[in-house]
Amino acid sequence: MIIVHVSGQQRWSYNVCERGVSFPRFPRDGTLTSSPACLQVITCFGLSVVSCRYVGFSVVALLVEINSVFLHLRQILRMASMAASTLYRVNSIINLGTYVVFRINTLAWMTRWLVLNRDKIPLLAYTLGSVGMAIMTVMNIILFCRLLRSDFLKTSTREAKKEKEM
Repeated sequence: MIIVHVSGQQRWSYNVCERGVSFPRFPRDGTLTSSPACLQVITCFGLSVVSCRYVGFSVVALLVEINSVFLHLRQILRMASMAASTLYRVNSIINLGTYVVFRINTLAWMTRWLVLNRDKIPLLAYTLGSVGMAIMTVMNIILFCRLLRSDFLKTSTREAKKEKEM
């Protein structure tokens, strides 16, 4: 199993990783972002592309992006003032489910894999992977808390404020 994640890959896996590193990340103002997460993604995927190693690990990392579909749909629904709609509510539930499956579980598995295989990975790659996983874990915990507060805890907060006013 380690061989597949470290040195074995198919051409399509390598192409997917190339797209992951070459796809520019633009924030709302249209400038190329230099956030730590973006630099970490480019560095880690760049290591896979340049060295032709860890491609399998990088493809697993791209599973996180499945949840992005629902995060983006959530944002589109909010911009369309549809935050009170049934579609928004269903998307919120699917978003939370895919968040747990494709973000939290994937990052946990990747962290576990790095720790278990640290003696088989060069120090530079292990350091990049460890720092990247730490950054992504912190960012995902913060985003998860924000999603919970925004989509699921907002009604109970509003009801508590109404009760205090009465």
